[in-house]
Amino acid sequence: MDAKMRTTLELRDLVRFYSKRGNRTLVDRGLLVSYNGEDRTCTLFRLDGTLVTKKLDDIAVVDRSSIHIGQMVGSASDVGGQIGVVTGVTTDLHLVQLNDRGGATTNQILGVSPAGLRRVRALSLGDYVLSGAWLGRVVAVPLDVDVLFDDGASGRRRLDRDGQRGDAEHETGTVANVEMAGVFVYWIASVQHGTKQQLVQESAPPPYQQPDSLTYLCSAPDCSWRLGDRCFLLSDEQHHISSLHAHSALLPTMTVANSNTTVDVLWQDGTRQYGARSTSLSPYEFIMEHDFFPGQYVVDNAPGDMVDDAAGDGGVGAAGGSTRRVGVVRSLNSKDQTVHVSWFKAASARPDGEASGLEVECEDTVSAYDLGRDPDHSVLHGDVVVRVLSSVIESTPAAQQIPHAKSAPADLPWVGRVVDLNDGHVQVKWSDGSTSLVFPHEINVANKEHYTQLYAEMYGWEWDEEEEEEDVGAPPELDGANAVNDQHDPADARNIEGGDCSVNELDGPATATQNVEAPTHVSTVSHEDPNVGGAVMEAGLADPVERSDASVDDSDDDSVDDVVIKAEDVIGDDGPFKFPNFDVVKSPPDHHYLDTVDQGSGGGKKWVKIVQEWKILQDSLPDTIYVRAFEDRMDLLRVAMVGASGTPYQDGLFFFDLQLPLSYPDVPPQVYYHSFGNRLNPNLYASGTVCHSLLNTFGGEGTEVWVPGTSSLLQVAVSLQALVLNNQPYYNEANSEHLVGTPRGHRHALPYNENAFLLTLRTMLHLLRRPPRGFEGFIRDHFRRCGRCILATCEAYLQGCVPADHGRMELSCSTGLRIALDNVLPRLTAAFTQIGDEGSCC
Repeated sequence: MDAKMRTTLELRDLVRFYSKRGNRTLVDRGLLVSYNGEDRTCTLFRLDGTLVTKKLDDIAVVDRSSIHIGQMVGSASDVGGQIGVVTGVTTDLHLVQLNDRGGATTNQILGVSPAGLRRVRALSLGDYVLSGAWLGRVVAVPLDVDVLFDDGASGRRRLDRDGQRGDAEHETGTVANVEMAGVFVYWIASVQHGTKQQLVQESAPPPYQQPDSLTYLCSAPDCSWRLGDRCFLLSDEQHHISSLHAHSALLPTMTVANSNTTVDVLWQDGTRQYGARSTSLSPYEFIMEHDFFPGQYVVDNAPGDMVDDAAGDGGVGAAGGSTRRVGVVRSLNSKDQTVHVSWFKAASARPDGEASGLEVECEDTVSAYDLGRDPDHSVLHGDVVVRVLSSVIESTPAAQQIPHAKSAPADLPWVGRVVDLNDGHVQVKWSDGSTSLVFPHEINVANKEHYTQLYAEMYGWEWDEEEEEEDVGAPPELDGANAVNDQHDPADARNIEGGDCSVNELDGPATATQNVEAPTHVSTVSHEDPNVGGAVMEAGLADPVERSDASVDDSDDDSVDDVVIKAEDVIGDDGPFKFPNFDVVKSPPDHHYLDTVDQGSGGGKKWVKIVQEWKILQDSLPDTIYVRAFEDRMDLLRVAMVGASGTPYQDGLFFFDLQLPLSYPDVPPQVYYHSFGNRLNPNLYASGTVCHSLLNTFGGEGTEVWVPGTSSLLQVAVSLQALVLNNQPYYNEANSEHLVGTPRGHRHALPYNENAFLLTLRTMLHLLRRPPRGFEGFIRDHFRRCGRCILATCEAYLQGCVPADHGRMELSCSTGLRIALDNVLPRLTAAFTQIGDEGSCC
């Protein structure tokens, strides 16, 4: 297998290899179930149920049937190029009949469509099912297994998610029959309540259901046909029978021996490809925040007067959202980061309630960085949707620009699946087989969480995703019905980097309910500086932090009146500005943790430890990190840092509020980032959450996590600046380390840097308008000194090169970045002019 194919190898691929049987060398097939990168070996599942290990160089991919509608894919021959969304999948199956013992016979059927088959297990995990006016997903399938034990006895065992239960007196035996005992269903929508989860759960049917009482709607996105799947071949008459009600006793049992899959793809540039070989495509697990697809609704997210007047700048739906244009994507140029958009006119329904039709005001090519996904109309191919049947369709600021159709009559089918996006409309295939076009606001997307997460919500069962990823050596369902159907739901794999969460009143108004962001992290490093580690406890106290008695007993006296701290520098507009790297002042009213309730206790030892940490910060802070502690709230700190040179955060300012919990230093501080609604780093969320192993907000080991008695506040501050705000922030994203130096990594890292640079500029504007209290003069002085340098960097991007020590250095700059800079530069220039320009650089 060549190097190009090796880079696109995926779990559950059907591969070809050679096997020796006696003196003969035969061509064999297997399903890839695990891969060991160290010795470059693969574990394969064969048709006879055995597992075999092969070298990576000795296998060749022949089919990728796991690709499903709605999945994001790239070209296997251009892994750094544009991506597309799968709009259609056609699979031809090669079946062999099984004998009574489960072995293959000589009876074979070629070219069978999955539409003519029924799985041995009528329902699979993750399947969507209907029960009258209720829509649910299968989250558990207990099985009753009849066993003939080796000692001659017989019995029935119940196999469920927690293991097997039943006859425990016998240990081994032969399975004689397997029956579905029932299914557990998580109800996600109803005719009356739509997709409002709280209302649905309050009145939903019981979770345990008999299969015969359910109507199958569609399979889980990753429940495709693969090698070893057991099935029944339906007659023409039985094609019209619900797959749940077919009479399996009358049908011969077959198994999938081979598959051939072709795929239809809608690419970002608007072109469509039909009948592509599945092996020519490479699945994408994540898409970037600025990756858009034709047919998607977007909002204009470029800076404007109304946006600047609002506290938040980056979040869709922020104040001023009613003035933002709504449009639909026609195409995207992934190399230039430009998007061709059709913008709609502001419209409303006519008095009679009929839609007046989508009116396009204009078409324009804009920067991908100046667009945001419309959260009110977020739908993609393959989504299961519920029709809005209420008499009043809920209005949103963005929806006011789109005509509202009259609410649908109650006798129309209410559940369907998206098959295409056309000129602002959504084409849906409904449960009764009919197809129609609807507006995005006339439907709601059903719950797309992985079925294991839904199961956890029902029963409090914890799902360890990392453990699930590692345990791929043995397919979960090889013993009976389906070969490998217990994988992650690719609907969840369409994770989008970024996404807004609520922000506090300092950073802007809370946005509408949004997707919870999956945690990302950065590992920490150990520091050799004795001030950043174990020597903290031995640090002495000296001016300007003085204490009358350094020895404090173990009493609960939390008084710190004997700590005398005075600020010697006065903030003013005249004369040189002096802002010490460390100082102790009164707590500001805008601190994020000001209302924390456990600040009043902790014992004398805690306060001694804190004062010792203050001393280390005073003596060891780098020149570009500034800390304010508070004499009236010793559990709080505010940290400001300057973005390092050579990073997309260069010369920017970044603010963090810290709170030391009651059990500090046994646990790390809580840290909040002032985001202003922007997510400019994988570890810094729009909600203000900071995801970092040192803060125990992401897994780690050794010195990567907080170590009581060793870790320190100085280590936290330095790590945030050096390891989080670095020159390649995209690779801080969880599980992206393996992409370093690859075409796919390059495709993501470059635009991520461009977007981070733009969001850093927007953050500057917010800081000048609403500076965190206590840092007003510092912010003003910083941008007075650095404003000209910041603008020069912007101009260098626009020119495509930057000054270097030896001549000029080429600088990558997409067309989309230039367009976005043209939008933000006038506002930035005006802001720097208003505060004055000292005519120098940092």
